[in-house]
Amino acid sequence: MALPSTRYEYRVALAHVDRGVQAEATVVAMRHPSETAEHLVLRVLAFCLLHRDDLAFGPGLCDGDGSDLEARAGGEVTLWAECGAVEAAKLKRIVHGNPRAEVHVVLADPRRERELREGLSSLPHGIKGVERVTLWRLDPALVQALARREARRQRWSVTIVEGHLYVDADGESVDGEATATSLS
Repeated sequence: MALPSTRYEYRVALAHVDRGVQAEATVVAMRHPSETAEHLVLRVLAFCLLHRDDLAFGPGLCDGDGSDLEARAGGEVTLWAECGAVEAAKLKRIVHGNPRAEVHVVLADPRRERELREGLSSLPHGIKGVERVTLWRLDPALVQALARREARRQRWSVTIVEGHLYVDADGESVDGEATATSLS
């Protein structure tokens, strides 16, 4: 019998100054038994970075072909986000299978970025539509600091300004950079 996912609840007050977004949301994230705390934090930070009204958590690790986050309009995927490790072949399937979607890869481990770039360079024909892919690099120290927090209910105040994230998590302040680049 498989272990059940664990429910985490984040009450997020978001001020994304770079995009002119002010929002309050209760983010419920189900943590798969094999999911690391760092991966869970990446998904929640990606939710903040990419926030829009129709953004929702996808099946993540529960479905190897599913998204970590996605947005839909009229039944069509308009945004797909992968957090943590993603193989080049999967990224190619995502881009080709969702021709109108923005695709985001959110990483905090430089090794994962290197592996992805090496995988992309080994694809025989590359990825048609790779210009729609944005690679986000988050400060590993920020992700690790937030991942150490084990409470299943947390209040986060997140401010994003000029590519820097400032997070107050239940009174503990941490911050770090978030840089976005194109894969093309």
